[in-house]
Amino acid sequence: MTDDKKFDFFNYDACELCGQCLLRCQYMDLNQVEAEEEMRRLVNHEPTRIVHDKCASCYACDTFCPNDCHPYELILSTWYKRYKQKGLPVRTSYLLPGSEPNFRTDAVERFTSRDKELYEKWTNTAPEGEFVIYPGCNALTLPHLLDLEFLCDIPVSGNFDLCCGEMYYRMGLFDVVEKTARKLTEYYRHRHIGTMLFICPAGLNMFRNVLPKQFGAEFAFKTMYLGDYLLEKIQSGALEIKSKLSEKVAVHDSCHGRVLGDEVMETTRKLYDLMGLEMEEMEYNREDGLCCGMAAGCRRYRPEDIYSAAARELGQARRTRAEQLAVYCGGCHMVFSMMGWLQPGAVPVRHLMEYLAQALASPQEKTSARLPASKRSLRILGDVAWHTLPKLLSRKSYKIK
Repeated sequence: MTDDKKFDFFNYDACELCGQCLLRCQYMDLNQVEAEEEMRRLVNHEPTRIVHDKCASCYACDTFCPNDCHPYELILSTWYKRYKQKGLPVRTSYLLPGSEPNFRTDAVERFTSRDKELYEKWTNTAPEGEFVIYPGCNALTLPHLLDLEFLCDIPVSGNFDLCCGEMYYRMGLFDVVEKTARKLTEYYRHRHIGTMLFICPAGLNMFRNVLPKQFGAEFAFKTMYLGDYLLEKIQSGALEIKSKLSEKVAVHDSCHGRVLGDEVMETTRKLYDLMGLEMEEMEYNREDGLCCGMAAGCRRYRPEDIYSAAARELGQARRTRAEQLAVYCGGCHMVFSMMGWLQPGAVPVRHLMEYLAQALASPQEKTSARLPASKRSLRILGDVAWHTLPKLLSRKSYKIK
């Protein structure tokens, strides 16, 4: 079977060429006629006039499609063909999890002693138990997100070699994702895990949907959003909110959060509400929300695309007049923290787990939660600039082995 057929995930039979998936896109600004025409071109594998120039790889079109046809994967298939023909520009290497070094491995080199302790513990812990937390690349880079007393009885297990492949998927590197699916299937095959908890919606969506349904991965354990687990504990009384918070926050939804729906988006809002946060919805929110910008670079592999997408969402947050931007995705947390350094007056960013650490501690207790993301993101931003900007004009390319 050719790759064109093997990695063709679009449901041609169910597509009615209604264009709804593209019409609702916040980045393409299409009218009904244009949306239908662009969809026809995509389905017929013809060059598009607008889609591939404006797509931010935000994944939202899959949620907009009324027939679950997976138009996003149809767009990614074009990028996969581009990759097979031309490879990746060398400037992308430092940003990808399989490269050595990359921005995350360099961040580990500068860890505090506590972060190093957590990192070593998690990378050497076997994934066994009724509940196991999969940290993913983002929590491995920001270990404080899981350094919380109310999670101390749940083993955290993972390392950078067990990446879920999300970044490769968003770039349309289907053969690399397939290798990831085989690797993770083999690694977890004989592990005794009841339920895998995911702090990151990206990891949850990859393990639950993308890897098994599109790339043949097989996992025997159940999957659950960590926020759902903690909400159940709070509602049952097993965990108690001891310190009510009062911040006014703008709520950002991640791309994978939109795909997973209320399980993530509504659960997170319930947690914000229980903690006392005053929520402000941005102009574009929930399914119609905007990407943090991380995936926007997939279109042209250009840093300015990431910046402009992040700046647009940070601008939305600023217009709500909220005190903080509340996120639940570690990738969004990192990107907004980095881009905030380039945006004077940007709203400070905090993660769901940082709020929970504060709310579940009594006013008399010292919370163990730290807020190093801002400082660490500045160093990461500097590393990324140092390693990628000199290569922007290079015509060299490579393929991932």
